[in-house]
Amino acid sequence: MFVKRVLTLFLVFTFLLPMTSFAGRLSESEELEKVVRKINERQSKNLKMFEKKTKAYFFEAQKPATIGALLKEFSPGDAVTIIVISNLSKKPYKDIVTMRKSGKGWQAIAEQLGIKLKNVLKDVKDFRSGIG
Repeated sequence: MFVKRVLTLFLVFTFLLPMTSFAGRLSESEELEKVVRKINERQSKNLKMFEKKTKAYFFEAQKPATIGALLKEFSPGDAVTIIVISNLSKKPYKDIVTMRKSGKGWQAIAEQLGIKLKNVLKDVKDFRSGIG
């Protein structure tokens, strides 16, 4: 009886617990949307400060006027994601804006531009942790 119980517990821990850890994991697309939402929630309260931090963070990669224009048209999280995709793909930000306005998701935009969504996610997360 004791051996059966130990064997049952062993099998449960071996086969069922790993499944629960996989079930809780988000796809890269879902995780990016979650990070964008968090940026929006946190930074929408003080857009002027967010704009300053964003310009300082991306000062080499994007013109300040570009960042200002994006923040007038998009939420903070979307603006950052557009900048990151523009930087990674070496495409003008206006191309990404056009794709986003046409209803494409971040995954489709990344695929069309030949970049990996995991790299976009990493850079957006780096930005979020870099500005506090």
